[in-house]
Amino acid sequence: IDWFELRGHFDFGGVRADLPRLLAALRQHEATIVLDDGSLGVLPAAWLEQYGALAEMGKVTGDHLRFQRSQAMVLDALLAAQPAACCDEAFRRLREELRAFEAIAPGAAPAGFRGQLRGYQCEGLGWLHFLQRFGFGGCLADDMGLGKTVQVLALLETRRTQPAQPGGAPAPRGPALVVAPRS
Repeated sequence: IDWFELRGHFDFGGVRADLPRLLAALRQHEATIVLDDGSLGVLPAAWLEQYGALAEMGKVTGDHLRFQRSQAMVLDALLAAQPAACCDEAFRRLREELRAFEAIAPGAAPAGFRGQLRGYQCEGLGWLHFLQRFGFGGCLADDMGLGKTVQVLALLETRRTQPAQPGGAPAPRGPALVVAPRS
């Protein structure tokens, strides 16, 4: 699973309205919503301001919104403003890692790597490690001849030689590289 689901509801004087319905009203720039009992719920201007971007980002799936893993920081900011919100263990760990993150450190070529990385290539490798750590996608692109291939080979060697995870589970593998000519 490479996404997060957000479930929620709002209470209008004892009558609930689920999050996707409220966000649909936001997308249509409506200030009210018809509640289950037929009455109207007024969406406060502050709420419209705070959650307007959320309405555009998530994909409505049934009674919840689905967000890409790369949107985790936005969800974290939203949940930080909601003290009653709760989350599962996987998202809680990701939130802690994001909060503890300070900077992208240059990466070193792994032991046994046959090649030499220049300083800027070590910085690129560090960026690739950052993307891998948080499960984000990325694109390594620059001018021809600056060593993208050697950076990717160093990343793949690092992945190949990663030690087992706690409990003895093998390090995650998976797709590693897509080669596509510029033309």
